[in-house]
Amino acid sequence: MKKISIMLAMAAMAFGLGSCEQDREPVLQKPTTFVLNTPQMADQYINLEDGTVLDLVCSQPDYGYSAVAQYSAEMSLTEDFADFRPLANVNATSARMAIKQADIAVALCELNGFTSSDNYKDLGAQKVYFRAVCELAGVADTRIVSNVVTYNHLKGYFALPEPGYIYLVGQPEGWAGPTSSNADHYAAWRLFEAQDAIGSKIYQGTFDIPAGSAMFRFYTDLTGWDGDSYGSQTDDKPIEFLVEGGSASVAMVKGKGAYNFSNWEGGRMGITVNMADPEDMSVTIVTVTE
Repeated sequence: MKKISIMLAMAAMAFGLGSCEQDREPVLQKPTTFVLNTPQMADQYINLEDGTVLDLVCSQPDYGYSAVAQYSAEMSLTEDFADFRPLANVNATSARMAIKQADIAVALCELNGFTSSDNYKDLGAQKVYFRAVCELAGVADTRIVSNVVTYNHLKGYFALPEPGYIYLVGQPEGWAGPTSSNADHYAAWRLFEAQDAIGSKIYQGTFDIPAGSAMFRFYTDLTGWDGDSYGSQTDDKPIEFLVEGGSASVAMVKGKGAYNFSNWEGGRMGITVNMADPEDMSVTIVTVTE
């Protein structure tokens, strides 16, 4: 009987110790070691392409318990990272990072000071510095940065998003053919998306249009008269509209019907073409007095 009592007491103590172990909260510690491996393709020539990734593999920092950490990277053109850009990891919780090459191309444009396709220059392959970043989401003071590695021959391309545009084609510009050979002519007759609304398919432009010359339609590309035309109706016939109170708003469809604002008195015309909804496109014009 005495032996049974002793065994029960020992079992109770063991159970109690086990329960204490289970009840302990994980203890967070700040890691001191975080290593980014030298890339296997560090010395290979890599022509960056949209739709592909660049690999970076790092160690898993010791936070004191099995933590789900967030991994990302930073890149620079100098080893001291005086100017750098952050790079997202396709799978944020994986230490085997996959970085979109398109994101690297954008960062290269920015780090090289390119702001548009007009001032972009092909610099060939460049040496690019990378470092890894790890942290616990929502937990302060857990960020740790790795050593620096390089990809020594990365060739970028112009990857910055730019506002889309369409063309005004009609009497104000002389009805020149909307073809690629006339691209220089139509450069001055473009309506653009706003810089902060890239992809919106809402285009704006202001043009000097004399009285009696406000007949036009719009083209999304310079591929000839028929393929990319948008106007007042499908048929190739103008429809007359009136400007009332300094403005007019009319519907737009895919077709070759021109708008003829017959009572336009001349001057600067502000035009907004809304193509965001293919089923509900519109054109708004206003008289610009400033």
